[in-house]
Amino acid sequence: MTNTALSPAPRPDTASEGALICVVVDDSMIDRYLICHTLKAVFDDSVTLEFATAAEARSYLERGEADIILADRILPDGDGAEFALAPPEGTAALLLSGVECNELAARLERDGRARFLHKDDLNAETLSALLVPLMHPAAEVVPLRPATGGAPEPVLAPSQITRGLRLLRTIRSNRGKTGGEEVAELLSEVEGILVSLKVPRDT
Repeated sequence: MTNTALSPAPRPDTASEGALICVVVDDSMIDRYLICHTLKAVFDDSVTLEFATAAEARSYLERGEADIILADRILPDGDGAEFALAPPEGTAALLLSGVECNELAARLERDGRARFLHKDDLNAETLSALLVPLMHPAAEVVPLRPATGGAPEPVLAPSQITRGLRLLRTIRSNRGKTGGEEVAELLSEVEGILVSLKVPRDT
C-alpha cells in the first residue's frame, strides 16, 4: 500500500519515504492511544495521524493521503462506518467498536476492502492478521515475534489492558450518575484485570 498509494496529495512532513501513513479516527483519547500504540507494534515504520471527529478526518483525506484508516463506529459527528464502506482507492480500512456489529462486519468482509474489529480484541497479532491481507492480498501473515527457544518472556495482555482502560473511562464518564455499589463492582473488575496481567518482575 505504501508504495502504491494513488493519492497525489503531499505526505505528512514527518513521514519518511516508504513509511505507512495511518489515520486514526476516534473521539476517545484513551482509545486513540491504544490504537496508535498497537499500530506501532505492527508497523514500526509508520506515521499516525489522529482525529477526534469524522469532519477532521474527512478534511485531511480530501487533501492528504493514507495507507490505512482505522475509525471508531460511533463518532461525535457521524458514523465511522463511512470510512470503512467507502475508503479512498488503494487504502486499507478497519472499523472498530466497543459493541458487536455482526451484520456490518459481514458486509465489510463480503465487500473485501475493509474489516471490523471489536475494541476488546485489539492487539498486534489481530491487527496484523486483519490489515496485512487487505494491504497485500497475496502476502502470508507471519507471527510478529517468532519463537526463539528458551523460556517465553513475560508479556502484557493487550486486550486486558484495553478492557481495564475502557472500564476506567466508563467510571469517569459516569461520575455522579453511577451508584457506589456499581462503581465498586467496576473497580473490582479493573483490579482483577491488573492482578491477572503478566508483567516482568524487577530484579
